[in-house]
Amino acid sequence: MSPINYSKNQVLWAILMFVTVNALFYFKYAYRLSLIAGIVSVIIYVGFIALLLLYWGNIRRFIPNKAAIGLIILSMVACAVALCFVPKEQFRVDRWEIVELFWDSVKQGLYPYSQTIAESGNPPGAMPFYFLLCYPFQYLIGEMGYMPVLAILIWLSYTYIRHKKDSFSLITLLMLSSFPLYWEIFTRSTIFFNAVLFALFVLSLKNFGSMPNRLFYLSAIVGGLLFSTRNVFVLTLVPWGLYVLFVEKVPFIRCFKWAICFVAAFAASFLPVILINPSEFFTQNAFIIQGSFLMPFALVLVFVLLSAAAFLLCKRFADVVFYGGGILFITIVGYGVYHLFANGIQAYLDAQMDISYFLFAFPFLLEVIADYKPAIKTH
Repeated sequence: MSPINYSKNQVLWAILMFVTVNALFYFKYAYRLSLIAGIVSVIIYVGFIALLLLYWGNIRRFIPNKAAIGLIILSMVACAVALCFVPKEQFRVDRWEIVELFWDSVKQGLYPYSQTIAESGNPPGAMPFYFLLCYPFQYLIGEMGYMPVLAILIWLSYTYIRHKKDSFSLITLLMLSSFPLYWEIFTRSTIFFNAVLFALFVLSLKNFGSMPNRLFYLSAIVGGLLFSTRNVFVLTLVPWGLYVLFVEKVPFIRCFKWAICFVAAFAASFLPVILINPSEFFTQNAFIIQGSFLMPFALVLVFVLLSAAAFLLCKRFADVVFYGGGILFITIVGYGVYHLFANGIQAYLDAQMDISYFLFAFPFLLEVIADYKPAIKTH
């Protein structure tokens, strides 16, 4: 893949957003020990990141690629072993339980989106292909925690291939020091896994206008299926679509053919669910649940319009990737502000405001950070 070349300002903003999310996690969970623990944990983390940035151009001298790979293997093996001893039931995160509810409902011939978890009352909110991706981990392997482990390995493998000479060690240290990723593993969450797959899909569209036909239509099918996980990814597709039409000037008819295949693949993923109970589908489905569960639908529309407006800032494909991640970040900030106004600071400190949604932006931010090539200091 050819270089994307993000600007220095984009890299700095991506670092700021990435560090902000980590700081929110470190403070929230250390605060459960004490206020001092929350403050100290953030100071230590920010200090570590500052040290990384200070030696950005020389990190490979201290931690060469082989050492970075060793750290990855050691960390992920440790996490895999720890999963055997950390029960998923001890966390107030029900994503694994939602997957069980969905598939148990399907096996019983029940329409899954009308079912709810007894204790929390939460219904399945993700789209059908999401549950298909989760099936082998939940039922064949028997451990959902391996999904985020795999996502971390996929993204680091991609980084090694794309940025081996410059940024692999840096991204390794950023990810292995990232509290939200360990939170994903031990709570058996799936957000980072979905985000990694969709980010890689978006990055594969860099040469969209010159794709050969077979790859062109295959990308539409893959994209439609990956979109059938979380509708939040529309925030990255809107600016990309407008950029392709009006900046790259790809012919409308070609874009239209791609869009038809994309929508067809997306719609096909719903057919098995619709056939269970067509009438219930139109009263309760993933669109309705995702569109109103996190924040009011009107506010959702505001962020969709904001993503469309972001197209005006997209002069290069690098801008599409950067603003795609930025819009995801800003949307979750909006979601957080909404809950803070509704429920106060306790919404952040407890579970009413789910800051794990920030992970949707992580792969985009990490890609921007990794692509920057600082000057190597020689003294």
